[in-house]
Amino acid sequence: MITPMQHITLICREEDSETLLQELRGFGAMHLKLIDRDNQQLEHLSEELGSIRQIILKLEQVEEPEGDPEVDSAEALIPYCQRLEQTARELEILDQLLIKEEKAWVPFGRIEHSTLTALRERGLTVGFYRAANSPLGLPEGTAWLTADPGFGVAVSMQPQDKVDTPAIHMPVRSPARIAQLRSHLQRIREGVACAMSAAATRLPELKQLESERADELDYLKAHTGMGNEESLRWIEGFVPSQQLPNLETAAQTWGAALISREPLEEDPTPTLLQQNAFVSWIQPVFNFLGVTPGYNEVDVGWSFLVFLSIFSGMIIGDAGYGLLLLLTVGLLNAFKPATRGKFANLLYLMGGATLLWGLLTGNLFGIEGMPAVFPALSADEDPKNIMNICFLMGASHLTLAHLWNLWRKRTSLQALAEIGWIGSTWTMYAVTGQMVLGWDSLPAFIAPLFMVSVALIVLFMTPPAKLKEAWVDHMMLPLSFVNNFVDVVSYVRLYAVGMATFALASSFNTMILDGTADRGLIANGVMMIILVLGHALNFILAGMGVMVHGIRLNTLEFASHLGLTWSGIPYSPFRARTSPSTPAVRSQGSEEASTLNPSGQKSEVRGRRKQVSTLT
Repeated sequence: MITPMQHITLICREEDSETLLQELRGFGAMHLKLIDRDNQQLEHLSEELGSIRQIILKLEQVEEPEGDPEVDSAEALIPYCQRLEQTARELEILDQLLIKEEKAWVPFGRIEHSTLTALRERGLTVGFYRAANSPLGLPEGTAWLTADPGFGVAVSMQPQDKVDTPAIHMPVRSPARIAQLRSHLQRIREGVACAMSAAATRLPELKQLESERADELDYLKAHTGMGNEESLRWIEGFVPSQQLPNLETAAQTWGAALISREPLEEDPTPTLLQQNAFVSWIQPVFNFLGVTPGYNEVDVGWSFLVFLSIFSGMIIGDAGYGLLLLLTVGLLNAFKPATRGKFANLLYLMGGATLLWGLLTGNLFGIEGMPAVFPALSADEDPKNIMNICFLMGASHLTLAHLWNLWRKRTSLQALAEIGWIGSTWTMYAVTGQMVLGWDSLPAFIAPLFMVSVALIVLFMTPPAKLKEAWVDHMMLPLSFVNNFVDVVSYVRLYAVGMATFALASSFNTMILDGTADRGLIANGVMMIILVLGHALNFILAGMGVMVHGIRLNTLEFASHLGLTWSGIPYSPFRARTSPSTPAVRSQGSEEASTLNPSGQKSEVRGRRKQVSTLT
C-alpha cells in the first residue's frame, strides 16, 4: 500500500532557522518541499559531490587495490585521482596517434629513417604510393619496389611532382621509434594504474567523504529553500501520517509552530510504498526501471510480482532453464551470502514458474518428444491452444486493472464505466478468438454485451461537471476500443517469444547432436562445448525477453488500463547519512588538496608520474 502522508509547515524565528534544520535532520522523517532558488555555493558543492562520486565509481573498478597513495587526506585524493585520470586520457590519445602512425608503415615493412635519410642525401627521391603498379608520371629511370598488395615505393633521381597518384604522407617517426615510444607509454600507463590501485585502498574514506558532502548539500538545499517573511522563516514538506504525533511533540521542544493538512492533488507528495516481505521482492525491478506510482495512484507491487513471474515462466518456457536458474541462484546464495536478498528471491520465483511451465508443456532443453503434463500445450500440438491461454491471460490481466478502478470509484457513478470496460475487454477477447484463433462465430451474447458496455462507458466515464473539459475523451472512444483490442492481442507475445526460445534450443540440439556417431571423440567434445554455449546464449536471450516483454505488459498495457502513470516522487526524507558525532569536513582549498606525500608511494611510480607530467 501507499503510506498516507501529511503536508507539514514548520515556522520559526529567523535566528532559530539553523537550529530547526539540524533538529529536523535528526528527526529524519520529513520529505522536504523546497523553494527553488539559485545559489552559487549550492552549485559548487553539487559539482564537488559529482566529482567525488565519479572518482568512487572509477576506483571501485580496481580489482585488487594495493599500495599507499601519495596523498594524506580524502579531500586531497580527489584532485590527485582527477590528475591521474587526465593523464590516462592523454596517454590514450598519444597511444592512438602512435598506433595510427604504426599502421601507416605496415604495408612497407620496417624501414629505418636513417636509410631514407641516406638515400635523400645522395639526391634520391623516395615516394610511397597506394598503387598496385607503377603510377603514371614517374620520372624516367624510377625504380618501383612492390610492397604489400596495392602498395609500392618509388625511388628516382628526379622529383616526383607529376605523378597522377598522390604520394602517401608517411609519419616522421620510424617504425622502430614508434615501437620504442609505445613501450615507453605502456610503462607510464602501468605507473598510473599502480597509482590508481593505491588510491583505491582509500575507498572507505572517500565514501565517508561522499556522505559528508551529501549531508552538507542537503542541508544547504534545505536552508536555501526555506521561505522567509520579515523575521520569520518556514519550511514545508511531507511526513507519513503515523509520524505526525511524534513531529508535533518534537516541534514543541524545538520552539517551532507546526501546521498540518491533507496533501492537495497539485502537491508534489512523495510516495512511500509499505509492502509485506513477499511483495517487496518486486522492489529491485522498480528500482532498476526507476518507476514509482504516484501518491494518488495505487501500489501494484503484488500484481506486478505475480504476473511477472507467470510471464517469465511462459517466455523462458523451458524446465531445464528454470532448474538451472534455481541451482545457479542457490549456489550463489550458499557461497556468497552477499547475493541473498529480494532480487535472489525474485529469481527463485521466476525460476520456479519457468520450471512449472516447462513441465506443463513438455519442454526440457528443447528436446523434442518430451512428455507434457498437459499434452495439449506441447509444441507438437496445435499452437492455438497456448495462444488462447495468452489471450485469456491478457483479458484477465486487464480485467484486474478495471476491477481495481471499480473498487476505487465504488462511491461514484464512474464505477459503472469500469464495468463497461470489463465488458469491452472480453468482447475484444472474443473478437480475437474469431480473427486469430479461427472460431467459427462469436458467442451470441457478445453483441449485446458490447452494446451495453459502450452505453455504460459513454454515459458514465466522465462526471457531468467535467464534461465540458473532457468531451475530447468521448470523441476518442473509437480509438480507445481499437486500443483495447490491440492490448488483448499484445499478450500473444508470450507465446511468440516462448516458441522462439524453444525453436532456438531445438535447432542447436539438431545441429550439434545429429551425426554424433560419425564424429570422433575430440570432435564430439568440441561440439558439446558449442551446444552448451548455444543454450547459454538462448537462456540470455530469453532473459532479455522477460525484461522487454514481461515488464512491458505490466508497465504499459496493464498500467494504461489502470490509469497508472508512474509519475511518483520517491519518498526521500531529510536525514543525515553520517553519524551525528562526525563533523562535516570542508575542503581546505586546492593548494592543500594538491599537496603530495613523497613517502607514500614507491620511487618507481614517482619517477613515472614525472615522466607523465613531462609528456603531458
